[in-house]
Order: sequence, then structure tokens, then C-alpha cells
Amino acid sequence: MRDNRQADHHMNIPDTDLPEADSTPPGRGYADGIRDAVPVIMGYLAIGLAFGVVAKTAGITVIEVAVMSMILYAGSAQFVMVGLIAAGVPASAVIVTIFLVNVRHLLYSAAVSPYVRHLRPWQNALIGAELTDETFAVASSRLGQGGRAGAGWFLGINNVSHATWIVSTTIGAVLGSAITDIRALGFDFALAAMFAALLILQIVNRPAWMPAVTAAAVGGGVALCASMVVPPSWAIIAATLVAATVGMVLEEREA
Repeated sequence: MRDNRQADHHMNIPDTDLPEADSTPPGRGYADGIRDAVPVIMGYLAIGLAFGVVAKTAGITVIEVAVMSMILYAGSAQFVMVGLIAAGVPASAVIVTIFLVNVRHLLYSAAVSPYVRHLRPWQNALIGAELTDETFAVASSRLGQGGRAGAGWFLGINNVSHATWIVSTTIGAVLGSAITDIRALGFDFALAAMFAALLILQIVNRPAWMPAVTAAAVGGGVALCASMVVPPSWAIIAATLVAATVGMVLEEREA
């Protein structure tokens, strides 16, 4: 319990008054989740198309792209995986690398777990399997503002985001032979633009916006500097921990 509460603080989610259950009807919660997924959907459409094009160019078939998006469902890891496969890297090295790229999801699970511990095991398993950087960002913003997120909400945002990713990556693979330069369409900036939009949504919904902006700036600086000396996956983890700590300290000072 103590470890979970510490994780909550690091991810800027308050650990007081944790809901034992969400009284929102499942249908309404699911609809709310879909509504909150709109920024994620817009980003996934562009990023998914870009990944599909890159994967097809690297020799991955349309079916393989679709299956990869269904099972792995991790944008950064999928880009890395395609690059490693194209370079002829051994399967064992690919598996280890993908694990390191995705290890940050352990932090996400620790932060969200207090809010979903009352759900059934299969619901927790499905929520955890479909939790991504972007859906976690939306969830942390909702919970951080005192909102509730039950099984319906999590399944709504996760299901529609996952479906969007599968469809967009598959379409990108189908169009891969026709699109040769994703930069010409601005797809290479889609990921950064989506996270910028999520940050803005958190800022406008917070009375004290300076901690969020400061934490984001510090996190970006740490990620940039760390990526020069360690693999990008570790740079992301370091930036997440430092930014979350800075945000927590600043919010406590203003409280």
C-alpha cells in the first residue's frame, strides 16, 4: 500500500479519498472514456499512418503490421522493433530491447492501481494491457482533478484508442507504397503535437498551472540531456521520474 501511494505522488495523482467504486453507469462511463479519448485518437491517426508506412517500407507485411498493433500496441516499441528487424538483429536482442523501451509502464501501473483495485481481475488485466503513454496522461489528468474513472471509463478510452491504432497502422501499411516521405505530411511531428495538446488540457483545467509547465520543461531537458549518454528508453524513465518529482514538490509548496 505504501509503495502504491508513493507511486501516486510521483505521477501527480492524489492518494487521498481513493474511490472504492465508481457509481457512474457503465454505459455512461464508456461514453465518457470515448469522449476523453479524442486528443489521443487524433494523434494516433497520424502516428499510426506513419508507422504503417515505415513498417511497409522495411518489408513488414500488412497482416504483420495489424497483428503487431493488436498484440504489442506500443508506438515507440513498434517503431524500434521494425528498425531492429530491418537491421537483422537477433530475436533475443529484439525482445530485450522492447522490454526496456516499455519498462516505464510499470510506473503507470503502480500509479493507476489504487483506482482500479476494486475491479474484477479480467477488467484489470484488460485495462493494463491497453494502457499507453497517452491514455495514462488523460487518466492522470482526470484523477488528479478529483474525477472518477471506473471500468467503463477505462475500457472506453482504451478500446477506442487501441482500435484507432490498429486501423490507422493497417491503413498506413496498405498505403506504404504510395507514401514515401512522412515528413512531407507532417506525420513525424504528430507525437509531439499530441503530447503538447494533452499538456495544454491539463494546464487549462488547473488553477495553478506553473507546476505543470515547470515539470514539463524540466522533464524535456532531462530527456534531451540523458538521451545523449543513455538509450532513449532510459532517458524517458529518468525524465518521467524527475518531472514527476518536480511537479509534486511544486504542487505541495503551492497547496
